[in-house]
Amino acid sequence: MAAVDPLTCSLAMLVTAALGGGADTRALPVTVQDDAIMLHRPPNQVTAAARRMATLGVDRVRLTAGWSALAPDMHSRRAPDFGARRSERYPREPWSRLDRAVKAVTTAGLEPQIDIAFFAPRWATKRGDRRSRYRWEPDPARFGAFAEAVADRYDGTHRDPARSAQRKLPAVRLWTTWNEPNHASFLLPQWRRVEGRWTAHSPHLYRKLHEAAYASIKRVSPDNEVLIGGLAALGTNARGPRKGIPPLRFLRELACVDRRGRPLERAACADFKPLRADGLAHHPYSLYDRPDAESVHPEHVTIGDMPRLSRMLEWLHRAGRITTRLPIYITEYGYETNPPDRGRGVSLLAQARYHGLATFLAWKRQDVSSFAQFLLNDNSRTSDWNSGLYFHDGRAKPAVQAFKVPFWAEYASVAGRDVVLLFGQVRPGQGRKRIEVELRGADGEWHAVKTYETRTEGDYDCGEDSTPFLTDAEGFFLRVVPYFGRARYRARWVRNSGASQYTVPIPVRQPPTGP
Repeated sequence: MAAVDPLTCSLAMLVTAALGGGADTRALPVTVQDDAIMLHRPPNQVTAAARRMATLGVDRVRLTAGWSALAPDMHSRRAPDFGARRSERYPREPWSRLDRAVKAVTTAGLEPQIDIAFFAPRWATKRGDRRSRYRWEPDPARFGAFAEAVADRYDGTHRDPARSAQRKLPAVRLWTTWNEPNHASFLLPQWRRVEGRWTAHSPHLYRKLHEAAYASIKRVSPDNEVLIGGLAALGTNARGPRKGIPPLRFLRELACVDRRGRPLERAACADFKPLRADGLAHHPYSLYDRPDAESVHPEHVTIGDMPRLSRMLEWLHRAGRITTRLPIYITEYGYETNPPDRGRGVSLLAQARYHGLATFLAWKRQDVSSFAQFLLNDNSRTSDWNSGLYFHDGRAKPAVQAFKVPFWAEYASVAGRDVVLLFGQVRPGQGRKRIEVELRGADGEWHAVKTYETRTEGDYDCGEDSTPFLTDAEGFFLRVVPYFGRARYRARWVRNSGASQYTVPIPVRQPPTGP
């Protein structure tokens, strides 16, 4: 390959500045959720799944404490007389499945997160709505009692019913209240008619549910962190009980303000108090679009729209509607694939490539505290929600390698120079990892390419020894190379054993032309 003029260290610094300082070392824990396996498979499969997630480099496993699944007499209209704040008063078998999942996660060295969530038992709602999916106006006080039962069981001091009295269930310290309350599949009604006009209802109902659960979880232990939201990325402009509300509109209603920040003059906001939480959970699905695509709808928040969400949270905090600045936790994300789905989804290769880009977008934002993958395995062989890293039968998709070593390469123009940004992470294991970036030449062969580091602090090493290089302590790297024209890049992780693992190759687009 022909020699090129080396980039200067000052140019590398400009690259970092253009990214808002995102190249400094920081952690970005990754969460995986797959309740179908973790809560509904035999014990040996649950254990195996947790171990597999650990080998992939997962940090946290999200589990659902389903209210209707754990409560007694879920189909009854009359509430049973039992001690709802103590898990020992509930049916034993459903809780044993959640216990098993929490223990498998912690035994694998991972951190459990629990959503205290859908659906409600019939006796805790105002009316039935689809058998076993009761979600019409769940009772906040009863939800708070259920939240206390779950938090108390996993406070680290509760006896493990499956073991001797000396063994305790593991502690869980990260919680989310409900799931996608702005989506009609999980909470109803979304809108109600008030004096002849449709008025958003689910944000105000959810605020009461969150406040009750937040108080219960914090009462069990102040060390518990409680996330608000778990919001769906999309919504609709339509009105009606089953018409989901876009997330930014939902947040304004939740904080009882209008578009200009003025308090809403509504009965639902009469007793409003600033929202309390330790973070905001969000599900910024991009569906078919590239992760960096911005939504046309101004109140949607896919992963390409994260600046909108950051601005909204800062605005609400400054207005005194949220007690603290909330970090954003991406707790659900992924792409469905075709195959196995025959009617929707992106290609297997697109899923793998998009995972690297989405990781890069999340990592660049300093207020994003976690990233996510939903699911581990596809739900079915043909249709349903199939966003897994593995097919239904356990065969790996290309996304498995993309998850272990996410990688992205893209063109950028900095200070009048054409460059390629190279981002990646090695997730499995601890500490710095050895990486070499390769470019596919005109001869069809892969050639190692010298890269230059970007960071905002410390001295730069732009010498010849910058290929190969080491990641930061969290396994991340952000490098830059001159633009060689249209090309494909990949990264090679050189393991301590000497073996190599390669990322999915990423093609770099041509720079834009014209005005």
